[in-house]
Amino acid sequence: MPRLAKVPTPPPPGCVWIQEASRLTGLSVKTLHNYRHLDKGPKPFPVGRKLAYPVEHIDAWLDEQRNPAPDAAAVHSSRPPEPRRLPHGSAQTRARRDLKPAA
Repeated sequence: MPRLAKVPTPPPPGCVWIQEASRLTGLSVKTLHNYRHLDKGPKPFPVGRKLAYPVEHIDAWLDEQRNPAPDAAAVHSSRPPEPRRLPHGSAQTRARRDLKPAA
């Protein structure tokens, strides 16, 4: 019995397969697979053994990458961090004290 010719299955409406998502995002297919397991990047859904990416999810993710939301933890006062203090009796403290010129 002859086999049927393999015709690529079209993605669901409004979606692209992972290869096209890779081209649109500029990320490799492997990176998209890794991002899927890390809950990063555009969110795909499985269709059989393939991954379909909604184009709107890709567009939203790209917009988020271009215009990231300000990080609440990163917003702080402009005061620089305090210098690290050494314990009073440490060897480094004694060495600094010994290097001071006598007045």
